Amino acid sequence: MESKELIKRYIYAVTKHLPENKRQDVGKELQSLIDEALAERSQGGQPTDADTKAVLMELGRPAELAAKYDPHAKDALIGQPHFSIYLRVLKIVLLAVTLGLTITSLLQGITGFEGNVFEFFGEVLGNIWQGLLGAFAWVTVIFAILYQKDVKLDVDMEDLENLPAVPEKHQQIKLSDIIFSFIFTILFLVLFVVVPQVNLPFSWGGSGFIPIFNPEVLIRLRWLFIAASAAPVLNQSVRFLTRRHSPPVFLTTLIDAVTQVVLLSIWFSTPNALNPDFTAVMGSLIPSFFTKANWRPLQWLPEILSQMPLLLLVVFGGVMLGLVVDLIESGVRAFWGKKA
Repeated sequence: MESKELIKRYIYAVTKHLPENKRQDVGKELQSLIDEALAERSQGGQPTDADTKAVLMELGRPAELAAKYDPHAKDALIGQPHFSIYLRVLKIVLLAVTLGLTITSLLQGITGFEGNVFEFFGEVLGNIWQGLLGAFAWVTVIFAILYQKDVKLDVDMEDLENLPAVPEKHQQIKLSDIIFSFIFTILFLVLFVVVPQVNLPFSWGGSGFIPIFNPEVLIRLRWLFIAASAAPVLNQSVRFLTRRHSPPVFLTTLIDAVTQVVLLSIWFSTPNALNPDFTAVMGSLIPSFFTKANWRPLQWLPEILSQMPLLLLVVFGGVMLGLVVDLIESGVRAFWGKKA
């Protein structure tokens, strides 16, 4: 790694721990400090990569150096270097608790669900919220005690070659996007796995509420839905832990896309995937959308697709387009983002 890039990463590793209004000034001060140290070490000559590494090693761990620039560091409940490790541990614990409680609640719902779907969903969210609060409290208390008692953690100076790269803005992954995806996955599992007899209720012209998809098909494919949900959970977990587009994120996005295509192909190509009652009501209004896709321009499609009702084929095509766009975006940001 070139000296300029190494210095840039080191300064970023220090300033990311500081309040945003101080990062620029501290970054400039660190740059001047490093330049002076390099000039002194090289005695007016051209500093080598070895000189740069030696100077940065002398400055110390980025987290500890950041604490020296933060006047309120000692007033914090958890300061550096404990705070950086605390955040990493907290992310892993909260993610594990969320996944564990979600899976447990869904399995309980499958084996013994009774009552209103909204009550069940509220109970799932309540259990997850209580679990997260408990996990947050315990992790915070433990690290607060370690910091206040000045317990030294067994952490070494980061390998300078492995310092995190300074992320470009377009490479960052928003936490809100990850949360939305997790919520969507939970909703999907609740509607199509826990309460397949209800799934997506629909009413038209006094027909009463009827599910759009065939409950018998959903129950038959229930364990396929559960197994397939592992792919989006894995994808969003990697995004949550890295918070930036990278090759691992692209790989899990690819796995997620392939899994969704397989799931939808099996589900939508199953006979009577749509509820016959729903088809009877809507088929009289828009018959072309609820019969097999027999339009001449679509005859080139594989048989598994041509046997779908046109409505499902349109949905399938829309999802496919979204998956392709997401996959291309993830690949561009992961492999060519730095060049953009």
